[in-house]
Amino acid sequence: MKQYDRPTLLANKEIRRAAELEYFEESHQFCGFCGAPMEAAEANSRICTSCGKQIWPRIQPAVITLVSRGEEFLLVHAHTLRSGVFGLVAGFVEVAENLEEAVQREIMEETGIRVKNIRYFGSQAWPFPTNLMVGFTADYESGEIKLQEEEIADGGWFTADNLPQIPSKDSIARQLIDHFLAKLDK
Repeated sequence: MKQYDRPTLLANKEIRRAAELEYFEESHQFCGFCGAPMEAAEANSRICTSCGKQIWPRIQPAVITLVSRGEEFLLVHAHTLRSGVFGLVAGFVEVAENLEEAVQREIMEETGIRVKNIRYFGSQAWPFPTNLMVGFTADYESGEIKLQEEEIADGGWFTADNLPQIPSKDSIARQLIDHFLAKLDK
């Protein structure tokens, strides 16, 4: 699959769609049911040349959440982020879990805190590959921060006056942060 930089993929829907479909075709050469070759079919699907099983591109949902506590909000530095960049708690939705349950679970697993008043914010196609980031805001309910060391290197409560380096403006994480900070200015 051709490699694109993140800003290009996030900014250009046509390139993002082409990259995702190319990934789908490359990763589904053979039928997962009978092992026979797959071929292109209508509506961006693939069909098995033997058993006729037809499949379509799948999307993997992930949640990302800005947790606020008064004028503070939670930021974490995940091991997967660039050095020095702090972002929001995020993670994949598990089987049989709704989005709000995923928000609660991910925040509890990664930080040890409980949240309430979970509210949908927006979503962003996250083509790395086939992900959909679903953004939420939530209010702190209880607990002390205890970071999951396997995933999170650092984290804590921050205010507009003591921000570390945060994600770039092309990300839903930054949109959530900017939205929170703009509400404080009013």
